[in-house]
Amino acid sequence: MIPRSHCYLRYLAFLSITACGSGRLAPAEAPKPSAPGSVAAPEPAAEPTPATQPPSAAPAPDQAAPYAAYDASGSLPIRRIGQWTTSGISRPERTVLRNDSTYARFWEALGVGQRPAVDFSRDVVIVVAAGQQRSGGHAIAVERVARAGKAMMVEVVETVPGPGCWTTQQLTQPVDIVVVAAADAPEWSFSDRTRTQPCG
Repeated sequence: MIPRSHCYLRYLAFLSITACGSGRLAPAEAPKPSAPGSVAAPEPAAEPTPATQPPSAAPAPDQAAPYAAYDASGSLPIRRIGQWTTSGISRPERTVLRNDSTYARFWEALGVGQRPAVDFSRDVVIVVAAGQQRSGGHAIAVERVARAGKAMMVEVVETVPGPGCWTTQQLTQPVDIVVVAAADAPEWSFSDRTRTQPCG
């Protein structure tokens, strides 16, 4: 017969093993919910990348183009607003236009599109025309404008085709139109020279 105390010890051991085997796994502790009404702070936004600047736009037709820079000889800046070989001006011409109404009439007769803006409070328009030529290959240009005391001197160069140059056999009327800031000049004079275009 087994003593009662020994049975009691075996009973306690049985309870201990049963208790250990009957345990269950508890789920991991869930994160605590945030307080009511609280909002998570947004992540800081990335700084915007600066946009590439568009290239400078060309001046509108009614805007004045910039003047050419002064050259080493001290000539006045020149802004060329038109140069054509078939202008319809059949006679040689050297003209200074001093106001907008005269300029508007001249430009309308020329018939070459929109008239460029000119500020006659400081500028004048200089027109030089070679007259009608029997062929192509001719050109005319205002090469230099300079002060000579109180007067203004305009140097004009006419280009003609040289021997052996191939030219179109049609009538042409070369003309050059420029603007200079010399509205205060009381007198104007022109000097001409001819340059032969080499061909070969």
